[in-house]
Amino acid sequence: MKMSLKRKKLLSCLSLVPSSHPSPGTLNSNSITMERLYKSVRQEHVDQASKTKNAPMKQYKLYIVALVALYTFSSCEKVIDVNLPDGEKLPYLDAWITNKPGKQTIKFLRAVNYLENKAPEVVTGAQIVVTDVTDNKTYNFTFQNGAYEYDAGAAAIGIIGHTYKLNITWDGQQFEATDKLTRVTKVDSISVEYRDEEKTSGDEKVGYYAEMHARDLIGGTDYTWIRTYKNGSLNYHVNEMVAIDASFYEDASDGYVFIEPFREGITSDGEPYEKGDVVKVVLRSLSKPTYDFLDQLIDQLYSGGLFAKVLQNVPSNIFNKQADSKKKIYGWFGTVAESELSKTIN
Repeated sequence: MKMSLKRKKLLSCLSLVPSSHPSPGTLNSNSITMERLYKSVRQEHVDQASKTKNAPMKQYKLYIVALVALYTFSSCEKVIDVNLPDGEKLPYLDAWITNKPGKQTIKFLRAVNYLENKAPEVVTGAQIVVTDVTDNKTYNFTFQNGAYEYDAGAAAIGIIGHTYKLNITWDGQQFEATDKLTRVTKVDSISVEYRDEEKTSGDEKVGYYAEMHARDLIGGTDYTWIRTYKNGSLNYHVNEMVAIDASFYEDASDGYVFIEPFREGITSDGEPYEKGDVVKVVLRSLSKPTYDFLDQLIDQLYSGGLFAKVLQNVPSNIFNKQADSKKKIYGWFGTVAESELSKTIN
């Protein structure tokens, strides 16, 4: 694969010879600004010199400063071609079984290369079966509409407290994963506040700010995935969030309301809601292994800056039953119980 990269290098000029000035076609905004400054100061110097042979020393100093600034902030651009080999298109699974009635969907895809601007390739020809280990029931998923589906009708595959096993037969090999479906708390309410210029601060914009209210279930440790939707679609202006007993840490609390970062995390300061928007909050229960998976995934999605962690493949719970095989399927098989609440902003 070939791509063109623009590398910009700040020039520290040791000479003030005009012939080293970059051509007009390569001037950037900084160069243009400093060019105007240079001409202005130079003209002023000429005018002053015509009036007196003893121009003030400060005029010469200003002239030199302008020239130094001009050449320091000038830059050149060089287009280079870099050959990047295509990496292996790794197969991965997006499989979530819920306690909701109706159709359940499992996506089996191949990842695209980092610089490819296209949708992941769908993997066909696999046999996918989900088994309720607790009740010894099996559900055969069939390929249609670009995914593997099972329609449970008015019933639900997922039952709280049950353990589920995923079996995949693909490319002559068998893969397996398990997860347990745990309990979930309910969303008590969603409150909304309009913040004008007097009520906003920092990066906050004027608009409607929604807040989610829920309480952790008493007893045991509960792991929760908090997702926010706006007008029927996932709200990408806010982060995916995962909580432990309505907080960040295990054994920190039990039975309390969700802490402020989660309550207020359903609204983006930079993109608050508008009148007429429909806000929906979905709480998803997680097993401990599934929580750990999502916690690592979210950490990689939103980490950045100078000391950010190096991106890597997050561990999968899908293993190849042929122990000596190197073929892998990435992704995750998880089971979740859901509760949700919607509110229209009036």
